[in-house]
Amino acid sequence: MANGLRQPSTGRRPLLERRRELEAVDEALARLCDTGDGVPRARRGGLLVFTGSAGLGKTTLLAEARARAVARGCTVLSGTGGENEQELAFRVVRQLLQPTLAAMDEPERRAFLGSWYDIVATALGLEAAGAARSPDPTGVRDGLDWVMTRLTVRRAPVVLLLDDLHWADVESLGWLTSFAPRTEDLPLLVVAAYRPDELPPDADAFRALAARRGTGRSPWGRSRRPVWHGSSGTRSARRPRTGSARSAGRSPAAAPSRRWNSPSGSPRTGCAAPGTNCPGCGAWPRR
Repeated sequence: MANGLRQPSTGRRPLLERRRELEAVDEALARLCDTGDGVPRARRGGLLVFTGSAGLGKTTLLAEARARAVARGCTVLSGTGGENEQELAFRVVRQLLQPTLAAMDEPERRAFLGSWYDIVATALGLEAAGAARSPDPTGVRDGLDWVMTRLTVRRAPVVLLLDDLHWADVESLGWLTSFAPRTEDLPLLVVAAYRPDELPPDADAFRALAARRGTGRSPWGRSRRPVWHGSSGTRSARRPRTGSARSAGRSPAAAPSRRWNSPSGSPRTGCAAPGTNCPGCGAWPRR
């Protein structure tokens, strides 16, 4: 049975042409949850990022990731950036942690947070802002690291689902950027989605973090498909547009063969048959 509190999902919509993205989710969850032929092994998390412009199905993809994580018995915590909430410090972090903290009574909550209570209480919305001297921002970040680490150890395996991070407050993005590399040594998987062209200017560190765990920039102008970036230990790929067979009323099997080009415009090399139909190498159809 899955542990912890979970925000309710809004229902599952069918996912079309998302095999590679779902394989990425399954691979990350297997690394997080599976023991391997019954032999105990350390659970490994990481960062899985889906990027793309509006309307490409990132939110639906995260809903499917939630369902698959719950089916594996994971504790699922979620947060979503809000277009009108970017000025609210630690808004996304509060969405992640408040449901679990709210389920505790006051003595249990103070015992759980321990000596970090006075440092993180305001950031987590447990005390009104201004009720005490503002803590050092670095101390708050260190305290949130400890809170998330302890929660992960108690409720493992844990999956964090973060949607619309292009609208996240800068404090939450800053914390996530500093904490994410630690997930590879914890039973904690972070699955995030955002519109790359709408990240705020002060989110460069987060953008760089995601890029270091992927294959590079997605050619949105041509492919218009979400790209996922896996952490070290998971493979990375770019999903190309597979053609217009569906919109033309034909089955994918009936779609004509295409030639696939690399980002430089030349035939893609490194696949089984360069210059032929190559739906899995990360290139896109030549127009």
